[in-house]
Amino acid sequence: MWQAALKRFGRRSLHSPKLVDTSRRPIAEKDLREGNEIEGFIVNRVAFVPEFSLTLIKLRHMRTGCEYLHMARDDSNNTFCVGFRTTPTDSTGLPHILEHTTLCGSRNYPCRDPFMKMLNRSMATFMNAMTGPDYTIYPFATQNKTDFRNLMSVYLDAVFQPELRESDFKQEGWRLEHELLYDKESPITIKGVVFNEMKGVYGENQTLFNEALMNNMLPSNTYRVSFGGDPKYIPTLTYSDLKAFHKKFYHPSNCRIFSYGNFPLQDHLVFINKAYLADYPDTNDFSKSTLVPSEDRWDSERRKEITCRFDPLAPDKKKQSSIAISVLCNDIKNIQETFVFQILSELLVRGPNSAFYKSLVEPNIGGGFSPVTGYESHTRDTMFSVGLMAVDPIDFERIVNIYHKTIDNVINEGFDDNQIKAILHNIEINTKHQTADFGLGILFGTTPVWNHDGDVVRAVKVNDKVMKFKKSLADNPLYLQDMVQEYFKDNTHRLILTMIPDMDFERKEEETINQLLARKIDVLLPHQKENIYEMGLELSKEQENNKKIDCLPTLSISDLNKDIERVNLKGFQVNGLPVQVCSVPTNGLTYIRGIINASILSEEAKSVLPLFCNVITKMGTKSHNYRRLDQLITLKTGGLFFSPHIAESTFETSSFEEGVTFASSCLDKNLKGMTNILAEIFTELTLTDVKRFETLLKTMATEAMTGIGDSGHLYAMSSASALVSTIAQHKERFGGLSYVQTMKQLSQSSEFSETLEMMQGIADIVLNKKIMRISLNVSPESEEKSLSALDEMIGKFPGDHKMPFKLTKKEKPVQKIKGYHYIFPFQVNYAALSIPTVEYAHEDFPVLRVLARLLASKYLLPRIREKGGAYGTGANISTSGIFSFFSFSDPKPINSFDIFNEAQEWVQSGSDYTDQDVEEAKLGVFQSLDAPIPPSAKGSRQFLYGISDDLFQKHREIIMRCNKSDLIRVSKRLNSTCQGRALLGPENRDVLLRTGEQWEVRRVDTSPIRT
Repeated sequence: MWQAALKRFGRRSLHSPKLVDTSRRPIAEKDLREGNEIEGFIVNRVAFVPEFSLTLIKLRHMRTGCEYLHMARDDSNNTFCVGFRTTPTDSTGLPHILEHTTLCGSRNYPCRDPFMKMLNRSMATFMNAMTGPDYTIYPFATQNKTDFRNLMSVYLDAVFQPELRESDFKQEGWRLEHELLYDKESPITIKGVVFNEMKGVYGENQTLFNEALMNNMLPSNTYRVSFGGDPKYIPTLTYSDLKAFHKKFYHPSNCRIFSYGNFPLQDHLVFINKAYLADYPDTNDFSKSTLVPSEDRWDSERRKEITCRFDPLAPDKKKQSSIAISVLCNDIKNIQETFVFQILSELLVRGPNSAFYKSLVEPNIGGGFSPVTGYESHTRDTMFSVGLMAVDPIDFERIVNIYHKTIDNVINEGFDDNQIKAILHNIEINTKHQTADFGLGILFGTTPVWNHDGDVVRAVKVNDKVMKFKKSLADNPLYLQDMVQEYFKDNTHRLILTMIPDMDFERKEEETINQLLARKIDVLLPHQKENIYEMGLELSKEQENNKKIDCLPTLSISDLNKDIERVNLKGFQVNGLPVQVCSVPTNGLTYIRGIINASILSEEAKSVLPLFCNVITKMGTKSHNYRRLDQLITLKTGGLFFSPHIAESTFETSSFEEGVTFASSCLDKNLKGMTNILAEIFTELTLTDVKRFETLLKTMATEAMTGIGDSGHLYAMSSASALVSTIAQHKERFGGLSYVQTMKQLSQSSEFSETLEMMQGIADIVLNKKIMRISLNVSPESEEKSLSALDEMIGKFPGDHKMPFKLTKKEKPVQKIKGYHYIFPFQVNYAALSIPTVEYAHEDFPVLRVLARLLASKYLLPRIREKGGAYGTGANISTSGIFSFFSFSDPKPINSFDIFNEAQEWVQSGSDYTDQDVEEAKLGVFQSLDAPIPPSAKGSRQFLYGISDDLFQKHREIIMRCNKSDLIRVSKRLNSTCQGRALLGPENRDVLLRTGEQWEVRRVDTSPIRT
């Protein structure tokens, strides 16, 4: 993730032109009309979108052809993005590597890796860069006007004037280098950040499946290749290819710039025109050459089979295959058709009332829908897929036959009107729901359409699309069935993709890369081998060069608000139960959240609490079976969610609250409906349908075991933390590898009825108001009505209320093992070291938070990412006071552990970081502390974790005044003898040589290996 930012805007001139020319007459967005010329741009379209209260302005730069889209809205969290249509012709990952390399320095910011070094120089609420199948975008969001201007400058300079040094290409893309940098006799290997990142990505079977689906569904143009880069082909990319690609694809004529929020559009246009576009040296038009043509339609169905790695974690070794049936749909520029397909997709695959859920998931043929299932609208031609994972290849043809029968049934029987109403209701709620990152959401939603010159105005006018859909349905009651007939039944552009495991898959992949490496080494002359050694040393030296950092702008602590935005919370006793009420403008929605204590449960019951929370809204009640209940939830609410809850005491590290949270939201008019459903769950829950429970359990187990590699560093930190903290042990049981193992064992068991009985036992204990509290976020005008409905709901809840919460107190676990190495069939590693420190309310906690940020950017990043080649690394401190180091997609985990171990010594020396570095680390912490909070979440910090506004403000004040000596002082807490480590990845026996760390090696089924 790229996060960065810049210097206070007014401190120095970033460019010769001013960012904002104050001598010009300001032009407000509301005064702009189509055909107006403004700052080198011509206004092509102006439209008001009432459902979002925004004005959309589309412009085009008259000299270069650069397109600009602005959405003016009264929202302080402003968003900016510069993007390009990028259409690679091979799988070398060219656009992905270019995305990384542009961010390594530019003409006006010529220091090394400015974006990574500026991680802490901004108050950006979001900052990143992303490569998609046919586009590359560089978005950020911030509430600070100076910050916005600075970030816009750095982003534009990065894409239009990057240095594109060959050394950056080698660091970010790939290079030949000795395995041991200072030993020219050590083997030559392939290194590079993107190379290692994609080795990690390609380690996930479902990622391979998803990419193969796109490659084979759209084989005649750019989608036939890997846009992120295939590790087998990345080492064939040349530096000259990179520069040529930038010249063509990062040209203003192929550029789209987006802005959103309440900052003036004219200010943005003045800067962009003067600093970059007015005098851009090349006025060629490259936009036509980057166009993606529509895919040629096939005359007949096609089939394709691929292989993947064998998964030793799978519950059923025979069921490790996947299948998808996909059809090509509409041109993405047909906005209304895209909207209808999104509704059709919901009707066909979402929830227990959908056609394919009934026919493919409920028979337990596999482990549930694969991630490719649904409607995909990010490419020029959209597609719809139905996929199953964890299936036996013997069932492939059976699945295909069921697919066709299901389509026939849909055409003959149509859809339930209530299901259509439920989907439209969900669209209405999503339209009204206010998020803190609305600008980013609308950017990501419109980018694929705009990238292919689609009508963005029509795309964002949701209400118009709903009205047209309703009219089409009224004019032709068979409208949806006709769509299914045309695109699903009669469509010959259909692909059946299957994927089966190969025991030798990893060996073959590694062998291919090794053969490529061998060919490259074989043609090297002696002096070229010497050059590889010298260039490795030179790159290492360059990576240590921190000169020219002064060119980077930055905010300062003085730019921050001195106090937080305080929330007026009211407390009520409603039917004897404590209720926290936050009255804020919620745009006609009501949000409810509750916490039920679960400490009384047995340890066995607690281990399956995530399963319980997942199934209780999906099993039905005495009044409604599970299909009807799902329909009611979708018709009356924005969803109903239960989840395990662990909240640490803010005043001691050994106490915590354990329980279950429930949450829902609704339109104000449906308040009674929402509270009735909640009361029904508490009083009429039916846990008797064993077949239904088996379906839910197996689907949940498959999902738990899919994607471990995508979040390997989180699993590593969870495992390491569990070795040093009882609270972390409980959390790991709810979402770590222990949870994965529990779900695997339960899904392998044939005694589903026994597990279901345990679910009923948990329900009898937990669904009770004895130890409970509730919060309500509601508009002031709806507060009284909401409390009345709440009073009636609480009155129906079983039990007698005794107290709002109860803390569990447990001491730290006795350490026998200090490190776990989990062997996974990955090509990369995920490492973590965790150390217990102090509780949240301790005066050292905020300082440790700053220390984590400093270590991440100034110590870990240059050593583990830049030099070590890992895709990422960092440090953080949890609310329970556990300080963790981590790395992911790491080719040198043992080296990373050494770096983790030496962190405290680095801090203590104080010689490699400055007071300014500390100030920047503080800014980095404030990015998250002062992030905007949407109306639905205001007051949740107090309700969920007991952190009052006063305590939170005290936390901020300590951070504001902390200095280098404070960091040196608290760093001594990292010298604790109580430490936990975890390593996920291929077998690495070197950990056993680290005798003082007491490692145990475990297979992915968590069984220990005898040594």
